[in-house]
Amino acid sequence: MATTMMPSMHQGSRGGDLVMARSMSTPSSSLGRGAWTNVHQRNVSSSVSSNSLFPNSSPTVTPILSSVTPNYLVGSNSAQQTRGFASKHHKAVIRQSKGFRGRANRCFRVAIRRLEKSWQYAYRDRKVKKREFRKLWIQRLNAGVRQHGMSYSRFISMQGKSGVVLDRKILSGLAMYEPFSFKAVVNVVQKMSAGGEAGK
Repeated sequence: MATTMMPSMHQGSRGGDLVMARSMSTPSSSLGRGAWTNVHQRNVSSSVSSNSLFPNSSPTVTPILSSVTPNYLVGSNSAQQTRGFASKHHKAVIRQSKGFRGRANRCFRVAIRRLEKSWQYAYRDRKVKKREFRKLWIQRLNAGVRQHGMSYSRFISMQGKSGVVLDRKILSGLAMYEPFSFKAVVNVVQKMSAGGEAGK
């Protein structure tokens, strides 16, 4: 049975050659496997001949998966990307948050809150520190003067009358580390305060 072949059709919009080769008299269901193989070979040969007739036309290029797929989806480059900080301010906050617990030492959102709270604590405790050290000096001074038969309040009253200008920090240090020097100071305070009271 004779078969009628349709001429090849060129589709310029996609840059390739579309060759239609199909029997008009024989339905597609009656074609065997060998017949479809022959048709495919004719398609390839006609496309090659059309490319040779038009040398300026660009050949059809089959896209490669690696050239189309983004780098972050390719298996070889699937390592997790590390994100940097948004600004120098963020870096400074993380640097000052070193040693904080949990995410506060590496996550800016958490770190900025904890850092600001630590500044509040530092402002408060700069005042508390002075109070605590004054308490400590008084305790040490009280323990030192009681060894010489007087109380802390009595010693401070006598020191004010004697004119000995030594603060609690110095006196407590003498009471702890220089007991003989502290005993000499106590004797001077007693003598000067007794002379002052007698003069009045």
